[in-house]
Amino acid sequence: MVISNEWSSYKEDNVESAQFLKETLLNDNWWMKVDYILAFTASIYDVLRKIVMDMATLHLVYEMCDSLIANVRKIIYQHERKAQVEY
Repeated sequence: MVISNEWSSYKEDNVESAQFLKETLLNDNWWMKVDYILAFTASIYDVLRKIVMDMATLHLVYEMCDSLIANVRKIIYQHERKAQVEY
């Protein structure tokens, strides 16, 4: 709907908000930020799902947290390295 011609002529609601939404949804930088956030929160989510299971996982918590920290560091390092190259 955002890329259709009707979206440009949509005037019922706030036109400025509609334009802002269109620009944001079509912005590649915004989607790269979303991918970055999802990349490291997925690791956190996976560890939390494993910990909350209905079985004994306490003995695995330290190992999972260590691997979680390593994964998040790797993702952040790759993102910062990519950001430095872009500038």
